[in-house]
Amino acid sequence: MRGLIKGLFILFSVIVITAALIKYNQPSFEKPIQKNPDTNYNEEISEKLQNTNFTKKIIVALRAAGYFPDSTIGYLIESPNNQAITIQLHNLDKIEKSTESEIQHIVNSIAETNDLQLFIVTIRLIDVH
Repeated sequence: MRGLIKGLFILFSVIVITAALIKYNQPSFEKPIQKNPDTNYNEEISEKLQNTNFTKKIIVALRAAGYFPDSTIGYLIESPNNQAITIQLHNLDKIEKSTESEIQHIVNSIAETNDLQLFIVTIRLIDVH
């Protein structure tokens, strides 16, 4: 009887050790960390904006159209279909719909010329008083 108990104990121990080894030595099936595709697009668009002098082209075009933009332009790029640009203007009392439309057209014309997606344009007035 003693031999039977000893044999079962050894068998049980071998099964537990084998199961533990199998469990802890299995390869991990974790997904590798991938960059967010929008992050790649943000880097790509940022480089493209710099290489094409996009900001400078917009400022020059707006000044040629009689507007007085600030020398900086703000961008918010979430994806190719969700790109926003903020332009600050001097010397306007209020923004007319025609002004918004004209500036939107100027920005989008320059974007298309430089092979960029269209932007949602926001105009802010700077009070210089």
